Amino acid sequence: MATGTGTRAGLDVELLVDPGGPVEAGAHLGVVVRVRGTADGHAAGDGAVVELLRTLRYGYRRGNLYGAVQTAWAEDTVTVDAAALDVAALDAVTADPGEPEALRAELTVPAGAPGSAEGKLIQVRWAVRVRLPRRGRRDVVRERPVEVRAGAREGIADAHTPPQESSRAYAAMDLDRLSSRTLVPGRPLTGTLRLAALTGVPARSFRVELVLQERVAHGPGAGADPARSPADDGREVETVVSRTVVRGGDIPGGQVREVAFTLPVPDRLPAPTLRLPGLRIRWALRAVIDVPWRPNPTLTLPLHAPALSAPGTGKDPSAGGAAL
Repeated sequence: MATGTGTRAGLDVELLVDPGGPVEAGAHLGVVVRVRGTADGHAAGDGAVVELLRTLRYGYRRGNLYGAVQTAWAEDTVTVDAAALDVAALDAVTADPGEPEALRAELTVPAGAPGSAEGKLIQVRWAVRVRLPRRGRRDVVRERPVEVRAGAREGIADAHTPPQESSRAYAAMDLDRLSSRTLVPGRPLTGTLRLAALTGVPARSFRVELVLQERVAHGPGAGADPARSPADDGREVETVVSRTVVRGGDIPGGQVREVAFTLPVPDRLPAPTLRLPGLRIRWALRAVIDVPWRPNPTLTLPLHAPALSAPGTGKDPSAGGAAL
């Protein structure tokens, strides 16, 4: 259960969220606000509320009249769900300092909601916030982060997308006996890279990589100006999350070489597969043959990553953090 405490404006407030670990899209969150009045407490005002917030932050390319280009950031926070708290109970706390009161509420994460993500270019963050108004004083606000997991089928089409191959003129590549096309954090990917040399291939090494691809199609103002091209401010970022390298060797034309590999997968991924309007996060398995003086033959196979952490292993996102 995620917790947060603090004293401000005459109230000692503790915010608890259950479950404290990851929550699936479409599930409910139990919220308990424990309030204890202090000697300098003021009467409560109307409008005490607990909210489920989703913040979307992404970077895009922005240029100026002089041709300079920089990364700009857009951020938007929306209230996804809210529940009112019992103001009468708050008045009772103020009237009797030292006696705690537990205010309860329930919030719902919408089905189909995007999962939490912490990419380099795209971030999706969820939080529960309680706001307690105080007459004549500042509102008391506490906020706790929540990790949301999208549905298991979100982005599942990526696991059935055919691979893309480059530099096929002198080598044909394939991935055989791949353990899975669905990423499970902490579970390695195993398989065999199969190379059919159409001409002689002087392979210096064979490389298999787990790649996170983020794409922002346009900035927040692209739709407002019909004369503005969305291509002007789109951005793409690629991150190699894991890599394994196998020593190469010359492969004569007409021969086939098979290379077995084991690719480690981190216990926690930075982001799941994600598709939002104008935003895309993909995962891919990329096999590369390093050859001199020619384009490297490359095979890219899309993967599906449904969650940041394996089921039952997600940590409390608020652990170790200070209450706001």
